Amino acid sequence: MLIGIFTLQAPIHHHMPHFRILLLTLLLAVLSGSLYAQALGKNYAHFFYVTDFQPGWEDLPETGREARKIGQILESDYNFTVQYHREVKKADILDKIAEINERSYGKNDQILFFFSMHGHFDTGADRGYLVPADGKIPRLDPYGQTWLSYDDLGSYITKNPAEHVLLALDACYSGAFGDRYKGAPDALPWEGAGDCQQKAQLALKHDSRLYFSSGSREERTPANSLFARKWLEALRSGARTGLVTSRDLRYYLGGITYPTPEGGSFTSRHEANGDFVFLHRSACQGGSSNTDAAEEQLWAQAQRLNTKEAYTFYRQAYPNGRYRAQAEAKIKALEQGGSTTPSSSTTRRRDLPDMIFVEGGTFQMGSSDSDADSDETPHTVTVDDFYMHRFEVTNEEFAAFLNAEGNQSTGGTEWYEIDSEYANIEKRNGRYYAKSGYDRHPVMEVSWYGAVAYCNWKSKEDGLQQVYRISGTSISADWNANGYRLPTEAEWEYAARSRGGSDKWAGTSSASSLSSYANSSGSEDGYERTAPVGSFRPNDLGLKDMSGNVWEWCWDWYDSDYYQKSSSQNPRGPSTGSNRVSRGGGWYNPSQLCRASNRYGWYPSLRGLNLGFRLALSSR
Repeated sequence: MLIGIFTLQAPIHHHMPHFRILLLTLLLAVLSGSLYAQALGKNYAHFFYVTDFQPGWEDLPETGREARKIGQILESDYNFTVQYHREVKKADILDKIAEINERSYGKNDQILFFFSMHGHFDTGADRGYLVPADGKIPRLDPYGQTWLSYDDLGSYITKNPAEHVLLALDACYSGAFGDRYKGAPDALPWEGAGDCQQKAQLALKHDSRLYFSSGSREERTPANSLFARKWLEALRSGARTGLVTSRDLRYYLGGITYPTPEGGSFTSRHEANGDFVFLHRSACQGGSSNTDAAEEQLWAQAQRLNTKEAYTFYRQAYPNGRYRAQAEAKIKALEQGGSTTPSSSTTRRRDLPDMIFVEGGTFQMGSSDSDADSDETPHTVTVDDFYMHRFEVTNEEFAAFLNAEGNQSTGGTEWYEIDSEYANIEKRNGRYYAKSGYDRHPVMEVSWYGAVAYCNWKSKEDGLQQVYRISGTSISADWNANGYRLPTEAEWEYAARSRGGSDKWAGTSSASSLSSYANSSGSEDGYERTAPVGSFRPNDLGLKDMSGNVWEWCWDWYDSDYYQKSSSQNPRGPSTGSNRVSRGGGWYNPSQLCRASNRYGWYPSLRGLNLGFRLALSSR
């Protein structure tokens, strides 16, 4: 799927103390010029979509997938908090907009409203409408009482107190909305600013109410939306440009010849020169002589130590550095010098409560099912013995960790998003507590950095060796350590499929029985969001909630093409990347995303509303 890449990082032994100090100094120098522009405000995106309509309307099965692809890149690359509202009825839309409008927003906060469903234009009334899940066909609703007019939608969204609002309408005849642009878009005064951060700050000086529609008032939108595809192209360009503006969006949407997208502003609340911007996480990273000197210093240190670990650290700090090719050659040469593989004849440990022993083996990783994406190419993989925790880490357990270590910040964000409406841990009188009734629910809103920090803390508490060497955002793993860690992606799928079986989900391949194994969207399980860990049936290994409840962070960097070049023996992912793998799907995901082979990648600083983790441990 979209987003990501993996990581194999070897341990540092007697060289570590000096090297960690050097690396930390280096990373601070690099990051000091590239912090995300938090002063620009917070970003929110709300996706409203319908796949199943009333009789007479064609179903639109792609709307959910298209919305989530855009939402993924907004979360991982643009620091957006994303929410999805599926199969919405007219009352649902109005209630949700009212709820969103009642929230508090700060200066320069931005909100994207994205609607993907049928549209209808009533020529007699000269009005366009969104058709929600309960919308009847015109013959049965001649006055459009079950539809939501674009005029009303615009007035409701105008009331939102945020300074910057962007409305996207991926629906038929949606050009009946708003005040359309005339002619080619003019350059705005701030576009000549010095760098992307300054441009973004100037763009947000004026309030904005902007929209884009997928077609004109006379044109239908196809089920497989070109509009959504062009949104993705525009957002992906941000990795190169650093900043995507409404003008950039208009440029990409202009490549669609039919139906013809339109755009403009709505209501007098839009101020001249106001804009809506998407600032990429990598934006405003500029080199300097200090950075160059730091790179030279790190390369010299790597050459002096002449270890695989030292060259790997260099490559992670400078993935596009001037000595990248030499570093990769050195790593390859050192790897060919020989390594030992632990014997599979290990003794099972009895001192690990709820840790399930998983005997290693060979299996077909990935899937060729019709639901599978291109990043799930089947390939043969062998994994050694390991342990996996029966349950996901709970709010009660993670609160104990926060009380011991504090909610520290890595990669620009705290480990736990305590201010989220989805957070089930609260802080009272300086201490962290699981909210009443949620102590045994899986923790979510945890970054990847928070998950690995928890692993090290838990290892220390239980008298085990810490697996992770942590220096800022640079983290390596000692695979010979006996402490807790995140599972690799291969281990996770092998365990979810009960030692590499053919189950589509963890415990079953039957969609009709999935609700007894997984807490996912649309299942009648009695839980509005997460369920207490262990509430559903286990797979054949005794592992619970491997599908659904919360996504689970894995060790690996994500790479959509990695399966084509993966090692067949204990793969641990690519050596570098920008996003970390998560597996299993969550409580608000449809069953398709909870499949055992499904892969996603998220930025490691992301604290998602259903992102959690479980513990693994090497069999040593």
